[in-house]
Amino acid sequence: MTSNLNFVKALLAIALVALVGCGSGNNIPPDADGDGVEDALDWAPNDPTETADTDEDGIGDNGDTCPAVVNTEQTDTDGDGAGDACDDDQDGDELLNADDNCPLNANADQADSDVNGEGDACDPMPTTYAFINTYFSSEENSSVNYDDQTAEQVLISDMAYYMSSMLSDDGTKTEDAVKADLNFFVYGGDGEINKATLIGSYIADAANVSLKDADTYGDIAVDSRLYKKIAGGCGSGCGEVLALIDGEFFGWDLPDPEGNQIATPLLLVDDWIATQASLASDGGAVQVTDAEGVISSANVNTDAYGRNYGQLITNFLLGAVNFSQATNDYFITDFGSQLSTDDGGDSPNNFSSSEHAFDQAFGYYGAARDNLDYTDLEVQAENGREGWQYGYHDTDADGMIDLRGEYNFTYAKNCAELDAGSSAGPTPTDFSSEIMNSVIAARQIISNAANKATPDLSESENTKLQDHIKMASVVWEKCIAASAIHHVNGVIAGVGEYAGGAPSSLDNFEMVAKHWSDLKGLALSLQFSPVSPFRDSESSVNLDDLKTILQNIGDAPVLADGSQNGIATTGTAADAAYAYVGKLVFAREILQEAYGFSDANTLAW
Repeated sequence: MTSNLNFVKALLAIALVALVGCGSGNNIPPDADGDGVEDALDWAPNDPTETADTDEDGIGDNGDTCPAVVNTEQTDTDGDGAGDACDDDQDGDELLNADDNCPLNANADQADSDVNGEGDACDPMPTTYAFINTYFSSEENSSVNYDDQTAEQVLISDMAYYMSSMLSDDGTKTEDAVKADLNFFVYGGDGEINKATLIGSYIADAANVSLKDADTYGDIAVDSRLYKKIAGGCGSGCGEVLALIDGEFFGWDLPDPEGNQIATPLLLVDDWIATQASLASDGGAVQVTDAEGVISSANVNTDAYGRNYGQLITNFLLGAVNFSQATNDYFITDFGSQLSTDDGGDSPNNFSSSEHAFDQAFGYYGAARDNLDYTDLEVQAENGREGWQYGYHDTDADGMIDLRGEYNFTYAKNCAELDAGSSAGPTPTDFSSEIMNSVIAARQIISNAANKATPDLSESENTKLQDHIKMASVVWEKCIAASAIHHVNGVIAGVGEYAGGAPSSLDNFEMVAKHWSDLKGLALSLQFSPVSPFRDSESSVNLDDLKTILQNIGDAPVLADGSQNGIATTGTAADAAYAYVGKLVFAREILQEAYGFSDANTLAW
């Protein structure tokens, strides 16, 4: 009995040992990656960095930018660690997505140039003046057209070249013949304008340029005539009678040959043309005696009083036609009322009257449609990339230059020249870009409105449109004013070269005349915009200040002998010159204040 009991105890001991051996002495569940979570409960049993996928998107919580929201793409626009799917400020610009017009593009300023609800950061403005209209046709054809304005640009450019390079004082032409030649550019020669060939010789590298559809003025636009577009019109019921603001024209005090006050811009142009015709037909040039006693003949454009009529006429026409028509006619169009009207009659246009009106304003500025792609020096035709360095570019690669959109005319060149002139200083300007960006954004608003199923310009769109138009107009005027300052500086420098009551040289006499005439033509132009600082009630200057500028410039410069406009000085020539420089400096100070120019630019231009 005892032996049996011992046998049973031995079996129990063996069984106990066996049971202990089966557990290897460790009851902890397996954990393959050693992350402290048993394999059966671990979402990634072989990855020690992940244990769970709460949102079941296949990405572990620790590596998931939105652990509680399915987002397999893991997009994190602002890189803040919170994925877009769960980030209430996806772009990190401190604006909630619901209030952000570009929730995926940081844009704290919320700029929206065309007020279409999408900010510029995610809906950028075009950089080329190119637009379509699908309201009148389902085809996406260009809705841009300003052929008439291109023709007028060419007429002024050709007239300027004719006066500076083709007129002669050899007496081979009568006064009436020269006057007829000059009047042709302004009045059109009784319909002959359409058949007349462009001069175009002033175009850089002209011998190697093929112009597109521009052999004659009529090829560009039929019956374009400057006199019908000049501010103040051409008589009762003729032309732009109402474009003379408040019916007032000021800044030129000399009467016409009959002793009458010159009351309109066109009458002033007529008077200057008559004088230029006389200078070019009398068979003799103005004689200039310099400080060394050398007698020389002045150029055919300059009279004995130091006025260069080529420069006067050109700069004044650009202001009284181009700048006036753009800012005081086409830019003040009621754009909302003409979005579904094309005025094409039996030959429908592919653009609304509103679009066309704005395009015409842009055409008067005269920039290439891709002007923003040029450097300032390329616009000026100074230098630059091959194919761009002459102020034009064959953008459509058809082997020709289209003056309607591939060429930069005078105002665009002048703005670029000013920008280039200030680029090395402490306060560089960017007039060119400011104007182009403003007109492109404004035109985009009109295009958006015109392409709606029912064309309409909302109140917010019109408000923004007017802001852009004012910006373009004021900056354009800044270019004119800055150019005037440049020529103030030129006259001051020239007067400083006078010596002993005589010009230091013929060049000194002619350069004073040129700078003064550019200055006068430009300063007269500052009266033609309704949004000029001189007409802004909130500005520190007013119209009387502009009249002071024009009065100080005078109707002729002070010459080396101290005379002005044929009137001898009552003191010494040096005193007269000194006093005149003082007046010009004061005029320059008013211009600087009116347009907010820096001291550095005012002196450097």
